[in-house]
Amino acid sequence: MPAKKKQPSFEENLERLADIVSQAESGETPLEQAIALYKEGLAIADICTKTLTHYEEEILCLQKNALGAYEVSAGFEGCED
Repeated sequence: MPAKKKQPSFEENLERLADIVSQAESGETPLEQAIALYKEGLAIADICTKTLTHYEEEILCLQKNALGAYEVSAGFEGCED
């Protein structure tokens, strides 16, 4: 069975997004390639958003455990005690 491909880190994803933006802003990218880069950028942005949300929830759980009860923003599922 082939080895599982390592997922890029958050920082690597941000670097790739910066590369995509640079290519798009250059004005030298053919339309089809620009569309492919746009789609890739959206997918990477979604991954980054999910990563940030995960760590935000983890921080809220750490705060809850350290400080006791607190209010959380809408959409927070809570943490396991």
